[in-house]
Amino acid sequence: MAVSRHNITLDPKVYEEFCRYAGKKGIKVSTWVNIKMKEFIEEEKMIEEMRKKRS
Repeated sequence: MAVSRHNITLDPKVYEEFCRYAGKKGIKVSTWVNIKMKEFIEEEKMIEEMRKKRS
C-alpha cells in the first residue's frame, strides 16, 4: 500500500492528551486518524445509500 503524507493542524492540548492515552496503548496518531477517516467514509456511504433508497 502506498502512503501519502499530509500535514494537519491539531490543538496542542488535545494532541498532548491524545498522546498520553494513546501512547499507553501503542496507538500512533496516523493510525488512529486513518481508522477514523475510514469509519467516517463508511458512515457517509450508508447515509448516501439511505437517501437514494428514499428517492
